Formats: sequence, C-alpha cells, structure tokens
Amino acid sequence: MVNPSLINDVTIAAIASAAGVGGVGIIRISGSRSFDIAKKITGIKEIQSHKVNLVSFKDQNGNLIDKGLLLAFKSPKSYTGEDVIEFQVHGGPTLLHYLLEETLQRGARIAEPGEFTKRAFLNNKIDLAQAEAVADIISASTYNAVINAASSLKGNFSFKINSLQKKIIDIRMYIEACLDFPDEDIDFIKKGQIKEKLLIIKQEIDELLLVAKKGQIIQDGFQMCLVGKPNVGKSTLINLFSQEDLAIVTDIPGTTRDPVRALINLSGIPIKIVDTAGIRETSDSIEKAGIDKTLATIKSSSLVLFVLEHEDEVDQYIDQGIFSHDAKIIWVLNKIDLLPHKIYQKEVKGYPLIAISAKFNIGLELLEKQIIKSLGLRNLEANEQIFSARQRHIEALSDIMTHMNEAFNNFEHPELLAEELLLIQKSMSSITGEFTADDLLGEIFSRFCIGK
Repeated sequence: MVNPSLINDVTIAAIASAAGVGGVGIIRISGSRSFDIAKKITGIKEIQSHKVNLVSFKDQNGNLIDKGLLLAFKSPKSYTGEDVIEFQVHGGPTLLHYLLEETLQRGARIAEPGEFTKRAFLNNKIDLAQAEAVADIISASTYNAVINAASSLKGNFSFKINSLQKKIIDIRMYIEACLDFPDEDIDFIKKGQIKEKLLIIKQEIDELLLVAKKGQIIQDGFQMCLVGKPNVGKSTLINLFSQEDLAIVTDIPGTTRDPVRALINLSGIPIKIVDTAGIRETSDSIEKAGIDKTLATIKSSSLVLFVLEHEDEVDQYIDQGIFSHDAKIIWVLNKIDLLPHKIYQKEVKGYPLIAISAKFNIGLELLEKQIIKSLGLRNLEANEQIFSARQRHIEALSDIMTHMNEAFNNFEHPELLAEELLLIQKSMSSITGEFTADDLLGEIFSRFCIGK
C-alpha cells in the first residue's frame, strides 16, 4: 500500500522538454492549482479537459511571452492522476525559464527529479516497475532497450509478478486455513497438491529470473575487455568494433598504457568495450601500472576476450591465474591471414575459440555471434517476453528463489512453510511497489530527470 503521507497538495512545475535549443519546448504543471495558474498566464476563463487551445502566454505585467498550445488534463485522467497542464511554446531556453518562473510566481514550486512519475505511482496510475520503466525508456541507448522498457511500461513484467503472487497467496491461505482447523486424519499438504503447485511456480520464477537478467544486460549493457600480449591486434580490434580510430595502432609493443574505452551497439545491446594494456614482463614503471589496470579491468568485466597469436598462449593465461573459474571468456586467435588455415571455431580448455583477422575484418561476424551466445542472449528478436529489469528486481527474484527452496525443505512443518510463502509474497510486492520503504522510493525517483 502507498503511504498516504507521501501524497501532498503542492502544485509542481518543470521544463519537460530536453535541455538546449529546440523547435518546441514544454512546461508541465501538476497539482490542484494547475488550472488556476494556467488561467492567470493565458487569460482563458474556462479550460476544458483533454482539449488543445492556441493561446497567448503573458507575464504578470501583461507582456506577451509567446504564443503556443495549452493542453489540459483533469484529474484523475492524467499522467500523474492530478490536474495537469502543459504549455507548448517555442523551444528557446531563455523563453522556457521565463515562462517557468511565471508559473512559480503564481503558486507552483519547482518539481524534484522524477516527481511527476512519483506522483503517478503514489496515485496508483502505475506500479513501481512501470515507473522505473519510464526512466529506462528515456535512457535506452539501443532499439532493443527501448522495446524492452516499453514492455515493462505496458505492464508485462508486473502482470507476471502479480499472477505469481496470486498463486502464492492462494496456497498460503489454504495452508493457514488448514492450520486453523487441523484434521489429523488428512494430509492437507498432499491433498492440496501443494508440492506440485509450488514446483510449477518455482519453474516460472526461474524462467522469470533468467529473462530479468537478460533484460538488465540489454538495458544497462555490460563491460567487455580485450586482453593480450602487446602488438597482438587488440587496438585494431577495438577500432573495428567501434568503427573509429580510438586506439593507436603501431608496430611498437606497449603502445597502450591506459585502458581505451568505447561504447558500441552489438545486435541491439550496448557494450562498454575496453582495450587494455598488453600483459608482459616489463621494467617500465608506467607500462607496469597499465598492466595492473588490465588485471583490475579483467575482474570487473562481464566478458573477457583474450586475443592470441598462437593457440599455445591459452595455457600461459590459464597458468597465470588472472581470471576466476566462473569468468566468461572467449579466446580470439588473431592474424589468421598469416596462418595457413581459414576462420574457424572450436572449444579450448572449456571456452570457445574464434579464429579471425582483425586487420582484414575476417571472422568478425562469427566473433560477434559468439559474444551474444556467451551472454545467453541469442534469438533476442524472437523473444517477445523480455522486459527491462534492474538490479533490485533481480535481487528480489533471487530472494524469492531462496525462500522457495526453504519452502521445499519445510513440507513436514506447515507453519514454517506458510512463513516462507509470506516472505515470497513480500518480495514480489517489493518489485511492483505494493510494499516499499519510503527511502527506496526516494532513491529510485531521484535518478529521474527533472520534468519526468
């Protein structure tokens, strides 16, 4: 339930269009005084809801500020659930700030980051997962990220959570009712097929967690680093990926000292790619510092591409122990234009190896497919069920799986089983915001842009 104390009667206003010069600029106002403020600025005596009017905007001295459109939305049929007014004028920053100041002078206050969407949540227009999807759709850097965020905004993620929650509540109520009216002659757990029902729910949560992890990767992207000896072709490869000359390419070993970073779009997924300093024994203190940064980058990356000149270098990297056993790795055998064989793919030491030539752009398509596969993101276009997800959603789903496992361990103790189901229910509620701490709401909405 939403805390009623979080809802207030203060009218807020902000510039809702992007910063800078544009063809159109928007001032958004929400709250009980919105219509009154609009009347004072435009001189219109009666404002009809869901109508568009061409009006003149004037300051308190009657001076014309601009001519533009007035849009009105009467509560509760508005984005925030409150009375909402939008001024659409020419998109000059000075003009917009001048008009915004006029709204503040007439009784509004400047909106906090995300406050319009926060009010939509508090007024039960959207749930918390949908509210977060608003920010995700604004910040999306790829087409897939936009589509996934739109899916969450539509309520697809929330629908799945609410459906699972209803099933959990039904089972919990059945168990607690049986505890209140015990019958020693009946095994009500077996009779109610509780184990079978929970197995189905567990499988659904497992699948949902997998989809959520994919959604987070597509929304936030991931870091992939290139590792290898000096002059093995890492800089050529990052330039090829980014289609820019970001890294210096020379025949002199040790050219890259600091990590070179680029943001690329690979099959609709944002990837932060890092070209690291080559790993080798060196007495150069500056180069050694670069190598130390390489080792730190390996630990923080979701995927590591070890670029090789010869396959026998694989054993050297494994012997050095520079990556953990659960790391996602691809061996990239470069410079096959100098070797007698063509592009190929195989498995070496439990990890995929792709043979390419970065210099001549040979085998890159095969490498890109393997990158997507290594992250479990194949066939994204065919999967219409993916939605945007955040780390807190994944943590909540992981908690649910933990409590679900505990539930399976307590079929002989119905009281404990019921308690685990209650904890599952609360974790599900935290995703949609039915039960959410006030400080978490502040943290979530503070990351929104002002005007949204």
